[in-house]
Amino acid sequence: MSSVSRYIGKSLYRKILLSYLLIVLCIVFVLVFDFYFRTAEDLRTQAVDHQVRMTQQAASTLNANLTNVKSFAWNYFGDFDFHQFVMGMGTDPEGQSSYRGKISNFVYNHPIVTNVVILQQDGFSLRVGGLVSTTIAQNEMQRLTDAAIEAEGKGLWLPTDMYNPNTAGEPPGYTLSYVQAIRNISLTSPGRVIGVMVFTLSPEALAQWLSESESSVGSRTYLVDKQQGTIVYSREMEERGAVIVPAEEIALQQGQLKGHYFREQNSGGQLIVFENLGQTGWAVVSEIPSRQLTLSIDDFTTRTIWIGAFTLLISMLLAGFISSRTINPLKLLSKGMKSIEKGNYSVELPVRTEDEVGYLSASFNRMTREINRLISKVYEAEIVKKNAEIKSLQSQINPHFLYNTLGVIDSIASMQGDDRVSFISRSLAKMFRYNISGDDISSLDAEFEQIRLYLAIQKIRFDHRLDYSIYLEPGLEQVPIPKLLFQPLVENSVNHGISRSLEGGIVRLEAISGEEDEVQVKIWNNGLPIDAERQEWLSGLLQDASQEDGGAPRGASSSIGLSNVQSRIQMLYGRQCGITFSSDAEYGTTFTLRIKTCLPDQEG
Repeated sequence: MSSVSRYIGKSLYRKILLSYLLIVLCIVFVLVFDFYFRTAEDLRTQAVDHQVRMTQQAASTLNANLTNVKSFAWNYFGDFDFHQFVMGMGTDPEGQSSYRGKISNFVYNHPIVTNVVILQQDGFSLRVGGLVSTTIAQNEMQRLTDAAIEAEGKGLWLPTDMYNPNTAGEPPGYTLSYVQAIRNISLTSPGRVIGVMVFTLSPEALAQWLSESESSVGSRTYLVDKQQGTIVYSREMEERGAVIVPAEEIALQQGQLKGHYFREQNSGGQLIVFENLGQTGWAVVSEIPSRQLTLSIDDFTTRTIWIGAFTLLISMLLAGFISSRTINPLKLLSKGMKSIEKGNYSVELPVRTEDEVGYLSASFNRMTREINRLISKVYEAEIVKKNAEIKSLQSQINPHFLYNTLGVIDSIASMQGDDRVSFISRSLAKMFRYNISGDDISSLDAEFEQIRLYLAIQKIRFDHRLDYSIYLEPGLEQVPIPKLLFQPLVENSVNHGISRSLEGGIVRLEAISGEEDEVQVKIWNNGLPIDAERQEWLSGLLQDASQEDGGAPRGASSSIGLSNVQSRIQMLYGRQCGITFSSDAEYGTTFTLRIKTCLPDQEG
């Protein structure tokens, strides 16, 4: 692992490639993790609710039709005139015409009923309906009649076999029939059975009902006997009588009108949804494979992985291209610097671009030419001295060099019409001029102008995500202060408060008069607040800086600027001055600096 780390650490190119790889992998991982652990369960619940609603809707539809049939039959069960018609059916053509019309009207308004038969015990019958292609065999009709008579007037729903007389050899049809005996009810006795009513449902309508109920691929819907757990009606006739609900699930469904649960099988899990059908003794039971509930989840995951892999490939290609365009000139510059270190001052780099790297290469070439010119003018004995002077002044080359370079950038930006670059370069030039000027003491007015330039540059960087305001109380403009006293705190407000907030925010700087000869400078931002743990740590850090008499403060290097400001204030103005802060999500973060209106050596 250490060898791999060294291998990557020695190349900026490999660092960039690794960074792109980690970023893309992180995004893909977060997407998949968030979907599975936060969204997948919601989608699964929605899928279960949808299947439950579909089954309940199917059960409600069928239950309404069964109830209508039963209600129609029950109305005639207690009708005295209808009883008289049934007993004299063979000799009452007018009655046959009347009741045929009433029953035909019912069949017309209830398409699920395809055939109605009124059977008299003496052999006469009244048949109404459009059942042509299939019919009920004599022995099957006899079974239905016997069941109705045995029930003694109580209506029954029964599965019924059918056949097509025109297509011998084909498997028989399969439907449901409602049967009810007709008894001659009198005031003194229940009366004898005088006939039987048989209402036959349309196989096509039942098939359509099942098709709508089984909307999901692989799902099945059955009519099930609640007591036995056996299939009463399904798409496949041979399934009739098969046990579909085991004993333990029958016990689970007892006492519940509807509900759902999951069943585990060797072939995979199933969602079981059930709802009772009134007083029929049946229930509508639907089986939906669990894998159907997660199809959308699996599809999203697959697409996310493919998109992530494609994005990773494109990112690596872009990283390689961008890195080569950026790093190759830097490699040449690095080689040139190593040549300079070895005393080869005649090296010259190719300048292929006009960006910042190109300017650095061009400046490097000018520097080498200038060094060669200086070497040629002095005696051999003075070369060592010149090299020593160059090394001693090396720390000062960068500010002056950058200041001159910024002047070049300003000129070129003005020529190209890019006001933003011109503004940034001018502002940076002013900031560098302010920083490298000889005095260590400045004024509040000059210091606030320095911070205004800094915030203006950051405003261009963050655009609408950053706003700022600066207020200096009149009369405090010439208050003397050490240079760059507030700069670290303003930078912290931007870097730690505003830049980490997606919405951005405002930085406000104000200086107002305090008690007696004090000045209060407040630096406020409404970006991300400082968490409680870090607030406690910062309070301890400021306390340490106060107690160490200007020594190096203890704490993380990222907060050394804050510690140095505290030390500088208290060394100059005394322990009664210094920094305090507050931070919360509602009111933002405020750093308050208390200083004097004059420096100690100016008092009196």
